[in-house]
Amino acid sequence: MKIFPEGFTIAALAPAGAVSPERISAGKDFLESLGAKVRIMPHAAGKDPELPYLSGSDAERADDLLAAWLDPEVSMIWAIRGGYGSGKLLEKLDWPTLARHKKMVAGFSDITALHWAMTAKDCGTAAALPMFAFLPEMDEFTRESLSCIFHRRKQKFQLPALRPGTVKGAPLAGNLTVAASLCGTPFFPDTRNRILILEEVREHPYRVDRTLNQLRLAGAFEHCAAVVFGHFTSSGSQEEIMAVLKDLCDRITCPVFYGFQHGHELPFASISADQETEFTSL
Repeated sequence: MKIFPEGFTIAALAPAGAVSPERISAGKDFLESLGAKVRIMPHAAGKDPELPYLSGSDAERADDLLAAWLDPEVSMIWAIRGGYGSGKLLEKLDWPTLARHKKMVAGFSDITALHWAMTAKDCGTAAALPMFAFLPEMDEFTRESLSCIFHRRKQKFQLPALRPGTVKGAPLAGNLTVAASLCGTPFFPDTRNRILILEEVREHPYRVDRTLNQLRLAGAFEHCAAVVFGHFTSSGSQEEIMAVLKDLCDRITCPVFYGFQHGHELPFASISADQETEFTSL
């Protein structure tokens, strides 16, 4: 199935964690099978000798991102994996220049730092899509949702709700912990009228509670259109997590949905910040 138009060029890079060349090659082959041209940026398979959990130094990772962003032949940028490190690039980027050359940037998890900063600086399209290195593992639901992004088909989701309703609007997806880490910085976006989609992985319930409370105190939920909770993978028992989500629901006033197929497991619903998405309660 071809989902990309003729000549569509993707720059693959690693703004956060390191990844093996084999995973990069598998992702490249997969996207090429869908009709894209793929360029692997120079430091995509690197590793910082001082901080080996990073794919390269901050300067190297920022250089790859800037080069891809400003290349007129590059249609979009796709992060190879998450991990940690995207937030360290934010102050190294020339945001006014990037705003004049808007790009779609794909990924999720740690890429939330780039996505929310892009939204704050109006620099392009934040697309919460499966990571490049894991694309070959997609199931049919994940593949169809990804196709909706590139064929500009509106997505509608029906979910269980803690506070029911129907909402349409511009979504803003992100990892809970990474999003909260931007509170109080110039890179935290205006969340008014946005559908906030939040997911998490490997955090204890009390940490999820603390981080949601941090976002609440920062005003993130005050005027948003809705809150949608995705996967909370290995983050305590379902009962414990639901108690935390219900507690937040009691403190905010917008519709609140849960059980969305988005986060650190499959199936994975792809979300683009520039495409209206609809959520309604079961």
